[in-house]
Amino acid sequence: MEKYRKIDEKISEGYKLLESRQNVRGCDTLLAAWEDIKVLMSEDNIKDLAALDKKYRWTEFILNYVQDLEEQLYNLALDEPQYFTRRIHYCEELLALCSDEEDLLIENTRRAIAESHFALGNTQECDRLFEKWLTDDPTWGWGHIGWSDCYHFGTKNIAPDLVKAEQIIRSALEQNNLRDRADVIDRAVDIYTALGNNEQAAKLTEELKILTAPPKKTTNTPIKVTKIGRNEPCPCGSGKKYKKCCGK
Repeated sequence: MEKYRKIDEKISEGYKLLESRQNVRGCDTLLAAWEDIKVLMSEDNIKDLAALDKKYRWTEFILNYVQDLEEQLYNLALDEPQYFTRRIHYCEELLALCSDEEDLLIENTRRAIAESHFALGNTQECDRLFEKWLTDDPTWGWGHIGWSDCYHFGTKNIAPDLVKAEQIIRSALEQNNLRDRADVIDRAVDIYTALGNNEQAAKLTEELKILTAPPKKTTNTPIKVTKIGRNEPCPCGSGKKYKKCCGK
């Protein structure tokens, strides 16, 4: 129990450092907590992070912490590129400790790995990873988006390649039962507009309007809608923050 409490305190310290804009110290502290978590899981024979979340009473849900750390490593790496390498290593370890039920976490972590390789200039490894994952699951809409975004926006050292971005997004739109199709179309519209293909952009905009149109009312009974904060617990009961679950 003492080891668990020290880890919990270290995670809380890391968040406080980030809140005070001490980003390097904050990420390093959260990474140090991650090293301790791996030891604790090994010693307690805990198979995955979901089980770890349930075993102890954490100040911050572990499944939130691991995703927040991935995001903070990205933000830090924009100014300190060496942290892209640390982000890759961390995310590879994170994948190994995810339960099979954490589909969204697995997908987001895979994107983080491939995008980090791209940011480091290793475009071949980025392409290899996305190709592998999308061959296994061609209906992964956000996988296509993540890959396309790399070439759509480029990096400080890699110029945008709209032609390749269009090829990736067009391949996505050709998939039957594509998940998150509206989001893919939204990206496609931006790409075709940037390429000057206004006809295709307009065609996809019309499809997007159909997909995102609100359902027709069947009664005159007013519907009460409650706005959920991005950092509030998801109402589905997963225990994650809304932005990390249904509010992605």
